Amino acid sequence: MSNEHLVITDVTIDFPTPNGYFRALEGVNLTIDRGEFISIIGHSGCGKSTVLNIVAGLYQATQGGVILDSREVKEPGPDRAVVFQNHSLLPWLSAYENVELAVKQVFKGQKSRKEMDEWIKHNLELVHMSHAMHKRPGEISGGMKQRVGIARALAMEPKVLLMDEPFGALDALTRTHMQDSLMEIHQNLKNTVIMITHDVDEAVLLSDRIVMMSNGPAATVGDILHIDLERPRNRLELADDPAYNHFRAEVVRFLHERHTLPVEGDSGEGNKPGKSSAPEGQILDLEGYRGKRSLEKHKVKLGFVPLIDCAPLVVAKEKGFFAQQGLDVTLSRESTWANIRDKVCYGVLDGAQMLPGIPLSTAVESKCKPMIASMSLGLNGNAITISNALYERLTSVAQGDIKDPLVAAQALKAVIEEDQANEEEPLTFAVVFPESSHNYLLRYWLASAGIDPDKDVTITVVPPPQMVSHLETGVIAGYCVGEPWNTQAVYDGIGKVLVTSFQIWNNHPEKVFGCTRAWADANPKTHQAILMALLEACAWLDDEKHHDEACELLSKGRYVNAAQDVIAATLNKADFNQFHRYAANYPWRSDATWTLTQMARWGYFQAPIDLRKVADAIYRPETYRAAAEAMGMAVPAGDYKTDGEHASDWSFSDAKVTLTLGADRFMDKRVFDPDRAAFYIDGFSVKSGDFNLDAWLKMNKVKDSSAADDSKAV
Repeated sequence: MSNEHLVITDVTIDFPTPNGYFRALEGVNLTIDRGEFISIIGHSGCGKSTVLNIVAGLYQATQGGVILDSREVKEPGPDRAVVFQNHSLLPWLSAYENVELAVKQVFKGQKSRKEMDEWIKHNLELVHMSHAMHKRPGEISGGMKQRVGIARALAMEPKVLLMDEPFGALDALTRTHMQDSLMEIHQNLKNTVIMITHDVDEAVLLSDRIVMMSNGPAATVGDILHIDLERPRNRLELADDPAYNHFRAEVVRFLHERHTLPVEGDSGEGNKPGKSSAPEGQILDLEGYRGKRSLEKHKVKLGFVPLIDCAPLVVAKEKGFFAQQGLDVTLSRESTWANIRDKVCYGVLDGAQMLPGIPLSTAVESKCKPMIASMSLGLNGNAITISNALYERLTSVAQGDIKDPLVAAQALKAVIEEDQANEEEPLTFAVVFPESSHNYLLRYWLASAGIDPDKDVTITVVPPPQMVSHLETGVIAGYCVGEPWNTQAVYDGIGKVLVTSFQIWNNHPEKVFGCTRAWADANPKTHQAILMALLEACAWLDDEKHHDEACELLSKGRYVNAAQDVIAATLNKADFNQFHRYAANYPWRSDATWTLTQMARWGYFQAPIDLRKVADAIYRPETYRAAAEAMGMAVPAGDYKTDGEHASDWSFSDAKVTLTLGADRFMDKRVFDPDRAAFYIDGFSVKSGDFNLDAWLKMNKVKDSSAADDSKAV
């Protein structure tokens, strides 16, 4: 039996203008069942709000009309409550009093004073605002104001709740909470909701059906997508749900392929390019741009942390490589890796420079949406810097050349044992993020000397730009970070670079370009265009004649904000940053596997997992391969290689290509074979560097101990 109670029939509306009538909508037809959640989505100017206003009774259709429960809608009424993007609360009234106005208007003479009081409080409780009911709008946050606006609308007990971009002005995290609250309310009340949104994820998450409007003038219903997902819905679980990503991709495809707005300057005849987004002085390849008009998304926002290895993004932006791919890219400077993770997760950023551990961690824990990495942004780039005082202590006890990482680690071990004997507080070292290469390389170095990173020292997290000040004030004794924040400490005279990450693992992988899996699936052409621009930037950076210009670009306040000579000291340093040579940009799944072994070794996940399965899911060399081949660059056929066997440049060959790769030695001369990666974890519980076969067998539930022979490989 149908729950049909709202019918929009052949709605057409014309608005008078000085040049005659403008037809905004034409022939809009839609039938909505009782209790349905409908989202209306489309480009700006497609008539979404006009449809909502006609249902609300604020506009009268020129032709056709709206029937609600067998009665024609001709004017506003309490059976249709509207929530706008602006909360529209009266500033001199409390939250309670704002809701009370609506309740008195609708229920005066129907409810007693006590009943109205209980009803007001009930609706404030629905939106979790009971604690602030006596506060005025100026005393609460934007998200809280919008909750009160929703409570006011619900208190009218409307047949239909109309919402016009209700969360559009909120920050990403508050918007997420509001979406969850709205899902909870709809689940409990089973009310009919029509919501306008520009957010594709929001529409798929909340809706039973998504009504997709064609572009105006004379806009109409272009398509209707039924969202066949069970309720209640969990956003984290849905993020990895193929059906969810299919629905999302269908909406994106409709908006960007079938109903894309004309590019600025396009007359609508042929494929004439619009205004170039290339920086001044850069020439946009117009022929190439014509072929890229089919990108799912032209305006893209990418994040970075102010480090020298953000250079590929900066160069791609400033040299016009993004623009040449038809992309209008905004770069967002973020102070922490947590910001990068969260903003990409919640869609504030489309993608970002990332630590490899960020996308990999999404496969083994549920902090945010699953992510992928389709490109490495370079090799090396980090170092361990310590205070002058600690450096003097190490040199006084070192048994050999302090520049040798093994000698330096043994010297630190002696200093730690001395402090322990004197009952001193453990030394504190900083890293940039828990799931970072800096953390794992620092721990690898410490463990080589038998130092337990979780007992013998304290490891804390400090944002990269704050490392130097923390060292200067004595809050930390040392840190592992990317440049220029090691060189900066040396230039300021407050620290010494003790060990480079190249010394710990020659030409180790460093940052990647990451995005959510859902975004990549919905925007494959845009994703490839970004990779192609970044590849061109990486190749440009590896040409030494460009280093002076690169230093000038990176030194700007909106990017790294460090002196040019400090940046130059790093870019011109041998065996430090490699942006392109040695197949530096290829996302080797063996690199992902090594990172996963370290995450497991140091307890960042406990349950046994299939390391290869995770590496294959998160790292996407096939996506990289398509971009590189389109640029005429050679790429390997395979995705895995063994590391640790080569002390100098070597030749890598497979069925497809021969490449020159760099030295890949580990400081302790180990060899990492990804086919035997589980043994490299050191039994999960052993941190000294000695392999514990019994612990590994127990942890991985292996009954046959014949695998013991493989333990010798590491």
